Amino acid sequence: MKSLKSVKSIVRIFLLVIIGSIAISSSSIAQNNTSSPYSYYGLGELMTQDIINPTGMASLSYRDGRVLNINNPAALTQLDSMTFIFQLGMVAKFSNLTQGNDSDTFNDLNLSKLAFGFKASPRYGVAVSLSPYTSLGYDITSRELVEGSTDYIIRSLLGSGGLNQVVFSNGFQITDDLSLGVNGIYIFGNNSRDEIIVPEGGSGFTYQNRSKLISQGLHFNVGAQYKMDFADNSLMLGLKYQPKIGVSAKRVVEVTNIGSVKYEDTDRGRYDVPESYGVSLGLNKGKQLWIGADYLLEKWSETQKFEKDNLLLDRNKFSLATIYNANDGYATKFFKKMTYRFGAFYDTGYIEVRNERIKTAGLSFGIGMPLARGNGMINLSFEFGQMGSTKNNLVREDFGRINIEMNLFENWFFKRKYQ
Repeated sequence: MKSLKSVKSIVRIFLLVIIGSIAISSSSIAQNNTSSPYSYYGLGELMTQDIINPTGMASLSYRDGRVLNINNPAALTQLDSMTFIFQLGMVAKFSNLTQGNDSDTFNDLNLSKLAFGFKASPRYGVAVSLSPYTSLGYDITSRELVEGSTDYIIRSLLGSGGLNQVVFSNGFQITDDLSLGVNGIYIFGNNSRDEIIVPEGGSGFTYQNRSKLISQGLHFNVGAQYKMDFADNSLMLGLKYQPKIGVSAKRVVEVTNIGSVKYEDTDRGRYDVPESYGVSLGLNKGKQLWIGADYLLEKWSETQKFEKDNLLLDRNKFSLATIYNANDGYATKFFKKMTYRFGAFYDTGYIEVRNERIKTAGLSFGIGMPLARGNGMINLSFEFGQMGSTKNNLVREDFGRINIEMNLFENWFFKRKYQ
């Protein structure tokens, strides 16, 4: 009976993995993860990669035996050696865009993450994840006067698609206090951009430019964690480094002018994933309270796209968070078995429009609700923030996100003893 139950558990997990993979791939093709006009710039809007999503930060110093902290693979060495972990995440984003006296609202709902991992040996943890990396979802329309004429044209800019990443994460326990890790990352997907110009009040189009950036390539990053114990507390230092690496891409351009004169061109080249540095400090007060702070630097200003400068800025992100596990090991009431999380972040972004840097700031809070018999946890979080401003006739985006994450735990390696 025990072996039959284990087989059923394995089948269930792999069915969820397959369904989740298909759902995320279909979602990335059919929908956008964003409706922000600022996704027009660079590679699009950078999607949050926080595996510990309810805190508003991807902490490099946090680790837990039943949490897949893929942002710093060194944390995987602390996974429960008896447990296989499966994660599936969904995010709903509600945006209000304001420009001058005009405003509009947008809603986006997408699967955001698929991950699973386990302790492969006493000193080695492994995980695999699939998640968005960037996303395009803009729809910009402007009315422009034709130079030397009294006529106007309507210019429409449309963007869709984005890049996804599959991450193979490895954590190695070097000493009792030091862990190292490496993420092997495969990026794939496409960014589609359309520019359409039509005469105001006209029926046909005057000009249409359709371009698509198709990407597939490998890069990596490394992480480390060092623990210092004192009394009943511990201090964790987390570090991360990613080198600048070129990712292979193909750019397909189709231009159609008046009279259906068509021009097509395919250009093969590369774009750079930026060199980045991250550092984090986390303090564990006993077994119930964790407080952490993160800093991330991404050097986008030094990247190129098809051998041309990106004209992007270095990105700086600052985060603070706290996690409180109400369960002291003896809790019987539901609310005392829950985990509570709070976070705040400030992101300078990597683009500048009309001499204004497009910054983002936000707050988040979340709860972790255990499933019956310790078979998993449902993480629910709420994030509120603001991106950009209305200065110089720019767009301010006020947004809210609801993140739902399902964690399933399977005790594959536990053997019962009967007497």
